[in-house]
Amino acid sequence: MTNVMNTGIPRYTIRNCTTFEEFYRCIGLQRTVWQFADLDITPLRSFVITQHSGGFTLGAFDSADELLGFAHALAAFDVWLNPYYYSHMLAVEPAFQNSGIGVKLKIAQRDYALKTGVPLIRWTFDPLQSRNAYLNLVKLGGVVRKYFVNFYGNQSTSTLHRGLDTDRLFVEWWVRSRHVVDTLAGNRRTDRPEAVVEVPRDMDEIKKRDMQEARQWQLQTRTEFQKRLNEGLYCAGFETDPGSGKSRYLFFRDDHREEN
Repeated sequence: MTNVMNTGIPRYTIRNCTTFEEFYRCIGLQRTVWQFADLDITPLRSFVITQHSGGFTLGAFDSADELLGFAHALAAFDVWLNPYYYSHMLAVEPAFQNSGIGVKLKIAQRDYALKTGVPLIRWTFDPLQSRNAYLNLVKLGGVVRKYFVNFYGNQSTSTLHRGLDTDRLFVEWWVRSRHVVDTLAGNRRTDRPEAVVEVPRDMDEIKKRDMQEARQWQLQTRTEFQKRLNEGLYCAGFETDPGSGKSRYLFFRDDHREEN
């Protein structure tokens, strides 16, 4: 259990969600954040099954026991039967997004993994969402070695996904690695990247203005990411350029795997 107080937002506590009522609140927050129809909602039974099969759901609750955000993680194994957690969802009430709740939920996930001895947490995110890239790579210390084309298909009911394929980057968060420890301590790597991939700072604005331009950005990003990853590079940094309206993913030589 974690108690947090941030300026401008309510005092809240992060704890495991264990009751039907708490899971129903997570379901409601899915509708609010992603605007899903029932077809795409992760249902109650999935939360219950996760709770009883090695996964966990963390919620950020205010003093009135209202849910401000949640992070839902599944127990998983890779093809070599090495365990990891798959962080399936992270959602924060729109009024409190960019307030630090999302970061605190991720840190609580890491604490849980450290406590249970699981070395790795994985999750996906849209490569064209600069805000998520900054959180995952710059603030948390995740790294990317895989790019999935149209990972969830293109029939999502979410208004956030319509019009484009659901391309995703696969984040690896090695919770004990020096890279993660240094990143969480505020230390940034200073070596120069071997390559960069540019993306728009505000893809949502482009999608509202011109879907054809948005599709061109997706195809360009897909091609460049696949090229860099196929060259043996991995992505471990992200930076924004306010002057140009663009952001850049930073790629480095993949030498040490878990030690990155």
